[in-house]
Amino acid sequence: MIKKINWFDVFLAFVTIAMFSLLAFANSRNSARYIEQVDVKLLSSDNHFITQEMVEKLIVQTFPRDSKIINSDLNLKKIEDQLNHHSMIANSEVFVDVDGKLHAEVTQKKAIARVMNGSGSFYIDENGDKMPLSNQFSAHVPIVYGELKPNNREVFAGLLNTINNDEFLKTSITSIKINSDQSLIFSVREYDYSIEFGHLKEIEKKFDNYKAFVHYSKKDTLIGYYKNVNLRFTEQVICTK
Repeated sequence: MIKKINWFDVFLAFVTIAMFSLLAFANSRNSARYIEQVDVKLLSSDNHFITQEMVEKLIVQTFPRDSKIINSDLNLKKIEDQLNHHSMIANSEVFVDVDGKLHAEVTQKKAIARVMNGSGSFYIDENGDKMPLSNQFSAHVPIVYGELKPNNREVFAGLLNTINNDEFLKTSITSIKINSDQSLIFSVREYDYSIEFGHLKEIEKKFDNYKAFVHYSKKDTLIGYYKNVNLRFTEQVICTK
């Protein structure tokens, strides 16, 4: 018995083979393209620790040679690793488009405080890690004086992020002193008093108390006479003139 040919299945097979052939041809052609241009996009708008030119130089250092680079010679993972190891870069994504242009999208680290102590001067980023100072940009962040014990680093980073993410605290608090017992004292921009914050406990509650204190003290005009604001006791705010 002669089996009837299903011409639709034959047609579908030819179409599938043709599609895979075209895809393979396109991939082969794309791999043979030269990298004509490097396009760097800095995704962070509020930091300027690095420039597009600096990122381009880091990328070129990973190229296998100085002459024209073929797409297939590129190691995109190596380029991303090179960028991500930079002390000012939080994350990067690198890819090549169909026109042979190499794209790098870079997110810079964000400084949330600057430390000045016996160990030198450096920034602290959102994760509580050290960042070197930059010749390109100076961040307007609170200055931290004193030595922080390693076991307090994570909680302290949380406190700094709370300040940075709150518009009132961010514009008010100018410096943080770390005492030998790890308690904190803040200085503020608008007034002459110091804030005894105490230890790194009940952080949100203490900041809420401080905001309430400022709100009500402004109404009775006494806030300009205070020399010390004590937030150590979360049940009350104690002020002295």
